[in-house]
Amino acid sequence: MAIEILLVTEAKSSDTKSFYQCNTPLFRSIKSAFEMQFGAFDSDQDFLTFFRKMNCELEYLVTEAISRKDMATREKQRSKGIQSLSQRLKRHRPKYIIVIMKDIEKYVLLAVEKAKLLEDTFIKSVPFPAMSEKNRINCEIETAKILKDYVGL
Repeated sequence: MAIEILLVTEAKSSDTKSFYQCNTPLFRSIKSAFEMQFGAFDSDQDFLTFFRKMNCELEYLVTEAISRKDMATREKQRSKGIQSLSQRLKRHRPKYIIVIMKDIEKYVLLAVEKAKLLEDTFIKSVPFPAMSEKNRINCEIETAKILKDYVGL
């Protein structure tokens, strides 16, 4: 079955922190965006259950540990991730893609093009919810707006 909403971000936080363990800024921001649109959840697990029931999924551009200090290496890893993401996009066939980190939008668009999904997929980018309070707030508000205006779930 095709994914309704695919969130794509740069890379997994670490081995001990992840979206599905409910312990990252990304998780908290996406949960908050969903709450703006659908109301409060009783727990993090209730949110994840709802997220999955709504046929949403999270993917990464880069599936290995990413260099967060060396920008040249990081760019190479992003470029290398295009092919792998393209294959996963073919499998997911998402209706909507929300790119969570504006800096990776061009790589995700290349993967979408390689997967031949461009005409059928709505794509929007939002800031990654880190580095500043402004980014966090904008990620939440812009994601909630996408959920409301375009997804209409």
